[in-house]
Amino acid sequence: MNETEVIEICRTSIITLVMVCGPILVIMMALGTVISIFQAVTQISEQTLAMVPKVLLVFGLTILLMPFMLDRLTDFFQHEVADRIVAIGVGATENGGAPFTPGTGLTPAGAPRPDAAASGG
Repeated sequence: MNETEVIEICRTSIITLVMVCGPILVIMMALGTVISIFQAVTQISEQTLAMVPKVLLVFGLTILLMPFMLDRLTDFFQHEVADRIVAIGVGATENGGAPFTPGTGLTPAGAPRPDAAASGG
């Protein structure tokens, strides 16, 4: 694994992290701003007023967005991590990675194909 592959893994990991955590963080920031404006207007400085709605919102959003987050994490694992594991297993790194490029979803020539395993032959 060379520097380019490591940088690509890091870049893809950060993008996946932002896509998974981003919606919750943006909505939390908007709620925090609304609560801060409400506290400033009413001059209420109660910490519970700021904390309880945020905790409930994070809990609710996590439940609502769980299918989306799991889909993104599953795609990341299948197209980045699992493909690289398969590439190492068939020795694609020894010849410069010619038969297989991670992230493409293509099966290497030396690996068993899932459709052949399912049909029994």
